[in-house]
Amino acid sequence: WRAALAPIIGARPGDICPQTNISSALTKILGALPAAPGRRKIALCEEDFPTVGFVFGEARRLGFEPFFVKSGAHLADPDAWAPAFADDVHLVHVTHVFSNLGLLTPVAEIVRRAKEKGVIAVVDAAQSAGAVEVDVGAFNADFVTGTSLKYLCGGAGASWLWVNPDIAPECAPVDVGWFSHENPFEFDIRRFAYAAGANRFWGGTPSVAPYAIARAGLEIIARAGVRAIAAGNQALFDRIAASLPERAFASHVTKGERGSSFIVRPRDLPGARQALGAERIAHDERAGGLRFSVHLYNDESDAGRLLDTLRRFV
Repeated sequence: WRAALAPIIGARPGDICPQTNISSALTKILGALPAAPGRRKIALCEEDFPTVGFVFGEARRLGFEPFFVKSGAHLADPDAWAPAFADDVHLVHVTHVFSNLGLLTPVAEIVRRAKEKGVIAVVDAAQSAGAVEVDVGAFNADFVTGTSLKYLCGGAGASWLWVNPDIAPECAPVDVGWFSHENPFEFDIRRFAYAAGANRFWGGTPSVAPYAIARAGLEIIARAGVRAIAAGNQALFDRIAASLPERAFASHVTKGERGSSFIVRPRDLPGARQALGAERIAHDERAGGLRFSVHLYNDESDAGRLLDTLRRFV
């Protein structure tokens, strides 16, 4: 599974540690951070998925103080992240593509500025990997989290944590198990030694089934190629964005600054829901509107059917 995921995100398999979910991965990072005297703040964004705030909210128990970068279209500008680069900030969490706002952040530049100031950088690629080009080497963050649940076409229980080999030796996770050991089969109960790299974040016996299932999705994504998938997704997005009034969108649709999902706020939400259901068009509700995603299995006919259904409601 790691070997299948690695080329999709520009990683080496050995730098990827399987995780049950992103919440667990963030909790492990939080408990493993190297000490940094005078740096007691953690920066995250109001637009992050709520689980991020829940995890870092518990950082107060460890003496950290989380604070939020304000939401808005300005997040596409690295300058908007300036508060996260202050001398008292220990860690910044950056979402590559926000799940509701739909905005694509300039991750590499944000990370560069953070690390230049001695701030640990964590990137969330949950809403980008598989639909937007992700290159963890180019990002050069300290950690990148992701999941098979979204555009990697897997399912729940097969998430991942990429650990930069430069920071791995400085990290001492608290949530450990025999799979975190440098030699899991040593079986000496009196001696624990961390694995050299990302595996130190693993923990106890993993559940194998979710990863076996998720591998099929990874193989499909690899065959299609993320660059080609992204181009196809954006072409469909172009058509949809050009065919509906700008006021209909409750998410960021600026070309070059967006992922593969968008939110439309219809005038008649119940009516739109019913019409979409009748057409068997998958959607969910977010931010007072209806969220849609485009991916490699969608084509022009799907976009046309969506537009035909939505037009009378916007």
